[in-house]
Amino acid sequence: MRILHVISGYLPQDSGGTQLHLRDLAHALGRLGHESQVFTRLAGDEFEHLELSHSEWEGVAVTRMTNNFADVSDFTMLFAHEGIDARFRECLEAVQPELVHFHHVTCVATSMISVAKERGLPVVMTLHDYWTQCPRGQRIHPDTLEVCESLDRRRCASCLHQMWPHLLPDDGQQGFWARLFGQSTASLRKLAWWEEYMRAELSRCEALIAPSRFHRERFVEWGLPADRCVALPHGLPKAELLAEPRGEAPIRKIGFIGSVIPSKGVHVLAEAFGRLDRPDLSLEIHGEILDFHGDDSYRQELERLADGKPMHLHGRYENRKLPEVLAGLDCLVIPSLWWESFCLTAREGAIAGLPVVASCIGGITDAVTEGIALGFEPGDVAGLVAVLTRLLDEPELRDRMSRQGARVRELDDAAARTADIYDRAGRGQGPGAELL
Repeated sequence: MRILHVISGYLPQDSGGTQLHLRDLAHALGRLGHESQVFTRLAGDEFEHLELSHSEWEGVAVTRMTNNFADVSDFTMLFAHEGIDARFRECLEAVQPELVHFHHVTCVATSMISVAKERGLPVVMTLHDYWTQCPRGQRIHPDTLEVCESLDRRRCASCLHQMWPHLLPDDGQQGFWARLFGQSTASLRKLAWWEEYMRAELSRCEALIAPSRFHRERFVEWGLPADRCVALPHGLPKAELLAEPRGEAPIRKIGFIGSVIPSKGVHVLAEAFGRLDRPDLSLEIHGEILDFHGDDSYRQELERLADGKPMHLHGRYENRKLPEVLAGLDCLVIPSLWWESFCLTAREGAIAGLPVVASCIGGITDAVTEGIALGFEPGDVAGLVAVLTRLLDEPELRDRMSRQGARVRELDDAAARTADIYDRAGRGQGPGAELL
């Protein structure tokens, strides 16, 4: 089968977890006899706005569409864009796929789902985060770092105004009578249109894949058809990361890998590290420090919380060096504060023979319940200190937790299940029974 994968950005320009998952999936599908190509967005001024360019990355053909949002004059154009749809039609005509697999449509257009359906193509979508429910992607408020457990669109309007003041004006100051009779502002009406539109577009997919049971449940609650939503955990290329378990070896270097932003909870780890009275420890943070919705003060906050203890900010690393990065750590901590859909990092650490500690939140909870990681409550600094202290003091626990890599799902197994979903979608069927 020839599959066209659609994603918001792709390697080498974009190298987050979703991009790496797609790369690995494409290669695994190739081993099963399927051909994968990629349609993605490209930033920058090398090409004209909405111009298509073509390249290849690691054996996979990639069509890149430059989008700098130069023509976005209305909120709706972030999700339904005639120009992007036209370029996507050109790509479909050239590639002639038998199925389209959407991975992320931010920075491109959700309306491309309808474009694919107009051609009679079966469509599958993996729900990698919450972008289709929350335009910020994480269902976490940037000011308070509180998870938005319910979706209050009045709160959303105020939050999104900070990001797009020109597209969602601050019209939340209603008069008494308007509030009394529940009249909607222009921004609330736009958000109501957007939510209905997103739900309708996603419901056109034959199958919707969530990487964890928790993530699937949030989308069924939101209104997607339960019989088309399946929980299918990502598989990982274990041979690339496999290393000898650390066993009872003492912990000297506590590590974090990933984007260094507040929603990832790195400040929780920094504060916990600052409280550990262990002069032989260091905290090794690998990942780019990004500004968080315009706030670039996170580095200073981390340094303050580490309280003068040896914390090293290594910056961005190339993914090919991940085995080397993991080899330089003695344990790995995932202190996230948002409802992550899965968490590749916990599995990567386990495969590399590291004891893993993770916050029990969202899809990460599966890693704890499966025994891959030791858990603590999200944001609980004292709780994290207690778990780390146990690891530091109990050799038997370190040994046991360093031998959990076998619990991680193999990439080829997950790819075979994905191919089965493709086959069912091609026959107009749903994804089949939930698989965990």
